[in-house]
Formats: sequence, structure tokens, C-alpha cells
Amino acid sequence: MRKISVLMAFLITGYILGIWNFLVLPKYYITFGLKGFLISLIPMLIALFLIYSEAESTKRTRYLIYELFFKIARTPALIFTLVMFLLIMLGITTYYSAYSLVYIFGIGAKYVPVIAVGTIILSVILLLMAKGKTLEFISVVSILFVLFAIVSAILVRNQALSTVTAPQAVQYMKMAVSSITSFDQSLTFRGVLYMLVSVLVSFGIGAGVYYVIGSFTPEELDLKKVLGIVFILQIILSFAAAFTVAYSLGAAYQGFGKAFQNPNIPAEESMNLYLKFQDLKEYVINSEKSPMDSIEVFYSIPEVLRGNIAHADRLIYLLMLSLYFAGLTTIIVLIEMGSQILSEVMQLDRSKSLTFVAVLGMILAGVMVVGDIRTMFLVVPFSVGALIAAVEAYPLLASELTRNNGIVAAVIGVLFLAGLMTLYYAIRAPAITVKIGALLGLVLFVPVFMNTTLLKSRR
Repeated sequence: MRKISVLMAFLITGYILGIWNFLVLPKYYITFGLKGFLISLIPMLIALFLIYSEAESTKRTRYLIYELFFKIARTPALIFTLVMFLLIMLGITTYYSAYSLVYIFGIGAKYVPVIAVGTIILSVILLLMAKGKTLEFISVVSILFVLFAIVSAILVRNQALSTVTAPQAVQYMKMAVSSITSFDQSLTFRGVLYMLVSVLVSFGIGAGVYYVIGSFTPEELDLKKVLGIVFILQIILSFAAAFTVAYSLGAAYQGFGKAFQNPNIPAEESMNLYLKFQDLKEYVINSEKSPMDSIEVFYSIPEVLRGNIAHADRLIYLLMLSLYFAGLTTIIVLIEMGSQILSEVMQLDRSKSLTFVAVLGMILAGVMVVGDIRTMFLVVPFSVGALIAAVEAYPLLASELTRNNGIVAAVIGVLFLAGLMTLYYAIRAPAITVKIGALLGLVLFVPVFMNTTLLKSRR
């Protein structure tokens, strides 16, 4: 049982610690400092409460997720909403994980779809090879990534401290690093709202994964202890990711300065570096900038570093590999859990359900190479993510599933309110692609209106 507890803790941690912990959350740890961290504990605790409640519901009843939603919660339609959200998250995670390898191999962005397809094929092959040892396999991969992420943060810090020598760059780096542990950073309402939603998205709430995890959890397992370990690991690794970004930004400042003063670099290239650096600078000072606009700023770091500071390649490899493995552990879990859900709903065997989820993931990741489509998909979790989380929690109100109906109802109310506010900001955004993305998010709720029909047809 001790072994299973440790494996479950790393399984959940590997799923939670993904691309959002590198691309989005460091922004708020830097701009809001410790104030932001303390506020972020609120959505963390909400997420852990939902994780525990969802996993415990299937663990206690021994129903699979579709049986649980149909026989007890009487909401079978909700599972289709969760599956569609899971597939969108799979496509986004795969695309941005694959994008990180572009900077390691030194190839063009046009190869991202190829890398994305290869990543999903690799994940499926590994899952098929694992067979009955899926839990052990995913957990071991997560353990390796956790160790890799911590070591990478230490090495990036040491590399930056030994490389960054320009006075202005040192001052800028110290400012970014000290901001993470400072209480002096100011808060903004919109920035805090985006941070709360980003934390919920990073915990994987809304995809129905935790119901599935509970279905194969041993009855003797103490989920509270497991989630306690997850909570501690999440805090450690989130700060590791934030410090990794902060030290990289300091090195980027020096790289930009040298490039801009180098007469051998064409003016057009220097201007491009200047614009990249300005994006990075805004990333760490502008908390109100939408996460959809900030998510790709992270990839400016390699472009500013490469060829402009000593041993830049080492920093780039460490940073991008950390991001890739963060995404890979999440991709593996999403494919496995999506496969289990679809095998229940569509009565498919494991190989067919894995293939079905993988193909849909490849298609979604592939079409994201088009900028407008990518924006539309990115808007979905940040506009309706909290609403999806509320829908996911709704079945817990069934009297057979929880003894804390009042708390669950309050959590659903908070999620619903936060979801309405983020949806409002998305619909009011000037960009038409953002508006369309918000409408795409609303489409995910269409199955909810078919619930009565599904109940009748199942009878």
C-alpha cells in the first residue's frame, strides 16, 4: 500500500505539472510575488477538494465513470462535455510540448505537427507496452520528470549566475528573482482572476480524469495522504518552474543587450530581438495581459539567448526539455484516461479506444499550426474552464456520492461565478478569434441539454 500511495501521488503530480506550470503560472508568481502565491492556494485547495471528492466517489461506489454519471448522478450527458474538453486539452498540450523541441533540434515551426504526431504515437506505444502495468509506468515517468525538473531549475540557476555579468542584466535578473519571494508586488483584479483560472486548468480539473483514477484506486488507499504529498510537490515544482523562468529572463536580458550593440547583426534581426525582449519584459510586469497572449512569450527566451551569451545552448536544452517532459507526462495520462472513458461509453476494447483518442489528439494538435485556430482553442480553457469544472463537480451533489453537499454547492457557485467573469472578458475582447473561441467553449455544453434524451434511450 505504501508503494501504491507513492505511485498514485506521482501519477497525479505528473498529470498536474504540465505546460501551464511553465508557460502561464510563472508569470503570476513573478508579477504578484508571495501575495499571489498565497491567493493561489485558494484554487489549489478547491482543486484538491474536488479531486478528493471525485476520486473518492468512484472508489467508494466501485462504479466506472459512465455508470456513476448514469446510475447515481443521472447526468450521462455531462460525460460528453468532459470528453470534448479533455480532447481539446490534449491537443493544446501536445502542440505546445512539441513546439519546445523545435528549439532543441533547431528546426522550423512548420515541423511542429510532425513532432506532435510523433509524441502521441510514442505515448500510445508506451501505454500499449505497459499493458497491465499502466499505473506503474505512468508513475515512474512522472517521478523521472519531477527529478529532472528540480535538477534543471538548479542547473539553470547556476548557469545564469555564472554567465550573466552585465550590471543591468544582473539587476534585472535579481529583480525578477526577488519578486517571487516579495510581498511588495501589487495585485490587480483581472490578473488575479486569470491566475485563479490558470491554477484550476493546471490541476486538470474539468476533464473527468479524477473520477477515472478513483475507479481503480485500492479501497485501503488513503487519498488524503496522497493528495497531501501532491500538494507539497506541486508547491515545490511550481516555485522551481518560476525560478527557472526568472533566471532565464535575466540571461535573456544580457543576450538582448549584446545582440543590440553588435554591429555585425542586421538591423532587422536586432529589431526582432528587441520586440521579443519587450514581450518578455511585459510578461513579468503586466499581470492583466491575457494568458492567451502570454503563453507563447515563453518561447521568446531561446530566440533571445541563442548565440548571444556563453553556453546558451545548455540553458535552452534544459529549459525546453523540462517543458517537453512536463507536457509528455500530462499527454500520457490524458490519452490513458480518455481511452478508459471512451471504452465505457462506446464499448471499445483498449487498443481501439487508445487509437481513437490518439487520432483525435493528432488532428487537434495538427490544426493548431494555423494561428487563428490555435487562438480559438486556447481561449476555451481560459474562458469556460471554470464553468467546465463546475459541470464536472455537479454529479457530486447526488446524496450517495458526498456527505459535504453544502461545501460542494458553494464550490460550484464559486466556479460558476469565476467562469461567467472569464467568459465575459473573452466575449468583450476586441479580437474576433477570441470571441469565436469563447463561443466554441459554449458549444461544449450542448450535450447537457440532451441529458433527458440519453436517459430515455438508455432505458
